[in-house]
Amino acid sequence: MLALVGEVLLDLILEEDQGAALGFRGVLGGSVLNTASALSRMGLPVRFLSEVGADFLSEWAEGAMRARGLDLWLFRHQAPMPLALVRLDEAGNALYSFHRPFQEAFRLKPGGLKGAWGLHFGSLFALEGRTARGLEALLLEAEGEGALLSYDPNLRQSPSPEERARTLAYAERVQLLKLSLEDARLLFPESPLEEVKALPTPLKVLTLGPEGAVAFWGGEEVRVPGERVAVADTVGAGDTFTAGLLALLYRKGYGRATLGALEREDLEEALRGAVALSALACTVRGAGLPEEGLRAWMARFLGE
Repeated sequence: MLALVGEVLLDLILEEDQGAALGFRGVLGGSVLNTASALSRMGLPVRFLSEVGADFLSEWAEGAMRARGLDLWLFRHQAPMPLALVRLDEAGNALYSFHRPFQEAFRLKPGGLKGAWGLHFGSLFALEGRTARGLEALLLEAEGEGALLSYDPNLRQSPSPEERARTLAYAERVQLLKLSLEDARLLFPESPLEEVKALPTPLKVLTLGPEGAVAFWGGEEVRVPGERVAVADTVGAGDTFTAGLLALLYRKGYGRATLGALEREDLEEALRGAVALSALACTVRGAGLPEEGLRAWMARFLGE
């Protein structure tokens, strides 16, 4: 079972600007939720741990997540559902305005990670002080299960000193760290590649947009090129990359206890698969994958 923990948002995507009125389209959002949803669409067993509110939007979000095949462990706040207002620029990149009403500390009952192969976490959820103790309890539970820890900071802006310290502390603890080049520049503005490479995380993977991805593994640097596609937008591309990477490591049998035996050719294939899946996500609007394209990807990389 693959376990993931992160925020759930209602993304309100700007579709129409008439000056006096704005028109939005509402969809489920959240970086780690996007990753969980992609893994579930591959037919993998996925448990998603998160928090929702108590209004009608929260009820809708919970139903929509269950419809995606996710096994949910949720903490419910007596507050409205968090929102992310999204505007796409001319290149299809998303600009966000977040509205996050939760104030109470996040906590879940233990037992949600029993038998987990890995726990992936990150994004806004992992930066908040109010979620820190609840997330720490999950990390300890995952470590007790011998689960691989995977982290994606998915930074939206320059981190505060506290957020930077928290991000680097997670990087020291996990076995897999996935960052975008933008994340690396926000964390290490002077020398992003060199400082990512020097982090103590065993496997560090850096996405490079259309240029592909690079992994730092032991003393090796493994690069794979990007795949050219007609881009509808880039929403969720990085989250989908993470799903492809986790799925391929999972299927190849590389977990916490066996990651040290990771072969270079297996890493290259996992990176190629993750790049191909993220490119596929760019061909449709929003954080999703086209059905026919996903089937072709699964046949190519998972042998299904």
